[in-house]
Amino acid sequence: MGKIVVGCWDCDYCGADRISGDIKICPKCGKPRGKDVTFYMAGPKQYVEDPDKVSKNPDWLCSFCDTLNADTDKFCTSCGASREDSEMNYFEVKEKQRQEALRKEEENRKKLQNIAPQSSRSAGGRRLLPLLVIAAAVLVIAFMSMPRTKSMKVDAMKWERTVIVEKKQAVQESGWTLPAGAYDVTSRQEIYRYDQILDHYETREREVAEEVLDGYDVTYTYEDLGNGHFEEVEHREPRYRTEYHTEYYEEPVYISVPVYEEKYYYTVIKWIYDRDEVTSGTDNEPYFAEIDLTQDEREGGRKEEYWIVSGGKTYGIDYELWEWITPGSSIDATVKSGRIISVE
Repeated sequence: MGKIVVGCWDCDYCGADRISGDIKICPKCGKPRGKDVTFYMAGPKQYVEDPDKVSKNPDWLCSFCDTLNADTDKFCTSCGASREDSEMNYFEVKEKQRQEALRKEEENRKKLQNIAPQSSRSAGGRRLLPLLVIAAAVLVIAFMSMPRTKSMKVDAMKWERTVIVEKKQAVQESGWTLPAGAYDVTSRQEIYRYDQILDHYETREREVAEEVLDGYDVTYTYEDLGNGHFEEVEHREPRYRTEYHTEYYEEPVYISVPVYEEKYYYTVIKWIYDRDEVTSGTDNEPYFAEIDLTQDEREGGRKEEYWIVSGGKTYGIDYELWEWITPGSSIDATVKSGRIISVE
C-alpha cells in the first residue's frame, strides 16, 4: 500500500474551503459533507502517519439526508439511517453528476443549433469549399478528355501513304554464338564475365553504440480514494545512457576473376531499312507508290495517314471514315483528343 495523503473539501453550504479530509463536519457552519462535495489536493502534502488505519474504500451516501459517511459506519452519522438502505457511494455520485452535466451540455448544443441554423450551414459550406474545388477540377479534366460532337465544314482533305523499302546487305557483327548463314568467321578468346572470388579476410574495427541503464526517473500520481484521502502511486521510468565501444570483425575481401569464352566475328546477310517511298495529296484518291524492286530489295511494311482541315484546324481520321467525305461538305464529327472518331 502506498503512502496516504490527506485531501481537502469545500463546504457547499457556507463556502468554507480547504477543509481537511479527516474532518467530516464543516468547522464553520456545522454542516456534514454531502453529495456535492468533491475531494481534491491543495497546498503542501500531509501524509497519514499510519496508513493502515485509513480505509481504501469510498464514503457511502445516505439516501435519506445526502450525507457522506465513512466506509466503517453502519449507520448515517447525521440521521441514523442504515447503510443497507444507501444506493450510491462517492464515486457513483460523481459519475451520475458527470452524466447529468453531459446531458445538459448536449441539450444546450442542440438549442444553439436551432437558434443559428444559418451560421451552421455557412460553417459547413466553408469546410466543403476545398472539396468542391477539387471536384470541379476533376470534372473539367474529364470534360476536356470526353468525345465532343461538333459541326464542321470540310475545307480540305489530305493523305499520305508510305512504302518502307528494305535492302539485303552484308553486315559485320560479333557475338558469343554463330547465326545461320554467317561467313568470313574468325574467333578469339575474350572476357565473357567476371566472377567474384573470396581472396582473404581483413580485420576491421567499428564503434558500436549500446544503451545502458543509468537509473530511474520517479514520478507520482495520486488516486482519489473517495473518502477525503488520496493514495500516492509511484511510477518508475527507466533512464538510459549511450555508451560506445570498439568492436572488431572480419571483413571478406573479393577479387574479380575473368572468365573467358570464344567470341565470334563474322559477316551475315540481313534485311536493312533502306528508304521510304512516299506519296501524298489533297484529293480523295490516295495510292501507294509503285516500286520496281531489285532482287536484293523487298517491302518492309506500309503506313498511311489521313487528315481533314476545317476552320484552320487539322484533324486525324481513319480511312474508313475519310473515304466517304468530300471537300466542301458539311459533317457532324465526334472529336476526341484532336482526332475524329465518328462522322454523321
